[in-house]
Amino acid sequence: MSEPDTHFSAGTETTDTSRSTAEFRAFADRSGSEAEQPWSMRAPVRKVALLAGIIVAIAVVLAVLALTVLNA
Repeated sequence: MSEPDTHFSAGTETTDTSRSTAEFRAFADRSGSEAEQPWSMRAPVRKVALLAGIIVAIAVVLAVLALTVLNA
């Protein structure tokens, strides 16, 4: 039977809570266009629509293939 580890000392690592709090407040207080308008798109609407169309087309092709295989 192994002996318990007696070299472990709890509480040897201390954390700097004031630093963490300051970092959080700096993060929360930051100002910028991203924080004000998180819904604004960076990609052109045309490219997003094209990508959505491609995804729908692929889904239709896969559905047709699945039905073909299941009915065979």
